Amino acid sequence: MKKYLSLSEAAELVGKSKETLRRWDREGILTAVREPVSNYRVYKKEDVQHLMGNLFSELEEPELSNEALAENNYNVLELFAGAGGLAVGFEQAGLECTALNEIDKWACQTLRRNRPNWKILEGDVKSYHFGTYHNKVDVVTGGFPCQAFSYAGKKLGLNDAEERCSMNLPGLYKK
Repeated sequence: MKKYLSLSEAAELVGKSKETLRRWDREGILTAVREPVSNYRVYKKEDVQHLMGNLFSELEEPELSNEALAENNYNVLELFAGAGGLAVGFEQAGLECTALNEIDKWACQTLRRNRPNWKILEGDVKSYHFGTYHNKVDVVTGGFPCQAFSYAGKKLGLNDAEERCSMNLPGLYKK
């Protein structure tokens, strides 16, 4: 819930003009604070509430959310997992990570330390048979290697073996 109200929001709530609120600020009736980045006046919600008394609770709108709950449980198989950022996002969205594959030993070490219950498949993605996950996972995803296209990488583009492999994600899963 917001702790501060903009000048416009506070004026609308109390039913007064913005200029009246500026005057009240100068006179100490309803003191504003300055937002550090923009230097705009903002009002502490509790100060506006105190000024309005019981009227405030009648005017306050219910908090809305766009959160949706999944009707089913979904499982994820992640290839090219890196340190697990995408997998953590899926986890926070309510999906369960069935297994994660990553070739980099340091990234795998990070994954194991941060999520000891995750099944980590360390090694080259081409050395695993992912067909065993057929009908056991709902989502197959990959944090595709970007080193081939990065200025900091080798700049091999689609000539990079790892990048070509990631382009054939459906083929890896069918194996």
